[in-house]
Amino acid sequence: MRRFFVALMMLMGATPALADCPLDLGRGTGWVVFSDHYMIAFRPDPVRVEVGEPFALVLNVCTKGGDPAELIAVEAQMPEHKHSMNYKAAIVASPNGRYRAEGLVFHMPGRWEISFDVRAGEESERLSHDIILK
Repeated sequence: MRRFFVALMMLMGATPALADCPLDLGRGTGWVVFSDHYMIAFRPDPVRVEVGEPFALVLNVCTKGGDPAELIAVEAQMPEHKHSMNYKAAIVASPNGRYRAEGLVFHMPGRWEISFDVRAGEESERLSHDIILK
């Protein structure tokens, strides 16, 4: 039992950065997108996204080292139809390090590609994730 406790303490000490950038945004729903440099955890609000109804995304944006990163833009497009959303998302930063992208609307069913522009210091990158809306 002592070995288990020691191993657990070593693991916890080796990963303190995850506590600074939680991937759990509550409500048991959401996605995590990784790149070589960044990780983004996000979930919709409301949880159920409906065609033609506005929704927001609640996000944590971090470097792979667990340091906070800045969310610059959120966009969505339908690659098969070669068009984007009819609305531009407004990004609101909260004091707890989370972001909220408001005013998103998927105006038709199908495959949507959500893109996130993030940066930390001088390094920026675009990450994306596909969502199928029925």
